[in-house]
Amino acid sequence: MAALLLFTAATAQTTGFNDNRIIAHRGAWKNTGHPQNSLASFRAAAEMGCHGSECDVHLTSDDSLVVCHDLKHGGMLIETTPYAELAKVPLKNGETIPTLRQYLARAMKQHGTKLIIDIKTPRNAARATDIALATDKLVKQMGADEWVEYLAGYLPAIEALRRVTDLPVAYLGRWRDEVPEMNPDTVKRRGIKYIDYEDRHYLAHPEWVDALRRQGVHLNAWVVNDEERMDWFIERGFDYITTDEPEKLFDKYAAKAGK
Repeated sequence: MAALLLFTAATAQTTGFNDNRIIAHRGAWKNTGHPQNSLASFRAAAEMGCHGSECDVHLTSDDSLVVCHDLKHGGMLIETTPYAELAKVPLKNGETIPTLRQYLARAMKQHGTKLIIDIKTPRNAARATDIALATDKLVKQMGADEWVEYLAGYLPAIEALRRVTDLPVAYLGRWRDEVPEMNPDTVKRRGIKYIDYEDRHYLAHPEWVDALRRQGVHLNAWVVNDEERMDWFIERGFDYITTDEPEKLFDKYAAKAGK
């Protein structure tokens, strides 16, 4: 397995987990045929040897935590729909839309791949804080802390998490559009130590990489699927690289290790 050829970032949370920098985006789905954010896609990422597998979490109208990327499932807005209604619409492989409890239970059956939980921002953005706190409460109840790291784009949710957990909480910045809060100076003032920006932002501001690294910030980039971009982030020693194509990224690292 190519994962054995990789080396670990000094700041990565790797104790007992696979020693590489590869995070499968919504699980390993693109080349496996599994639905994104399914239990099957997590299992495939774990079997592949990824250090982490990212998943997206929403809160239903009856306060159930479910794993899904989009704001809607089966045409239903998740934040205004009870879980029982969402569960009537299966994923394309027949799975019921997974709850976070099911996802955590599956992750805890192995000890190689972390679960990187993305706290989604719903239409009612303030509810992202509720999602964050409910997620952390469940993680603690299940004793799953060792398997979990967090991502969030809503800064109040990040601040709420940082008050209740010592687990890594990465700031996602803004998708596509740059905002002042993403600047390294603002990151430093806020005391943020984990970043997971979309790849385009690093490419537009390569000077940010060194600035953030001098601040001791753990660097992740998403979603890195292009081979030239993979090379760019590998050469700069990113702590994590999130990709829809972990197989390709494993091959990249293996080729560089063989030189």
